[in-house]
Amino acid sequence: MKSLLLIFMIAFLFSACNRRAGGASVEADTAFVDTFPKATAIFWVDKHRQQKYNIPQGSTYDAPTFRTVKAKVVIDSIGRIKVISYVKPQLKRVEKYLQDRLEVFRVTKIMMDSGYIRPGSQYVQLRYMPDKMWE
Repeated sequence: MKSLLLIFMIAFLFSACNRRAGGASVEADTAFVDTFPKATAIFWVDKHRQQKYNIPQGSTYDAPTFRTVKAKVVIDSIGRIKVISYVKPQLKRVEKYLQDRLEVFRVTKIMMDSGYIRPGSQYVQLRYMPDKMWE
């Protein structure tokens, strides 16, 4: 009985030492690679349509909801945005709404002149208010 216990203890120590040494080298060899595209800017496409909310102090208020859509877009030199593709699939009504909003939306001249936004193809986040879709 004592010899069986001794054999189990030795086997456990041997496997624990091997696992620790082998696990460290495997973790050091593999590095996490993030393939998800990073957004270069966030555009609020409903900003000029948003109403100013006058909230009385102490009242309960439901804040407006915002949704963010990550998309690959092309920005031309005058600030027009054209959507090439969406990172995640969107509903057709959301795509149509964003397309309609982007027809009038322009990147400001200050952002273009300062170099914060450069013309060309890039990933951006488009924020919109779903409540405005039905107006």
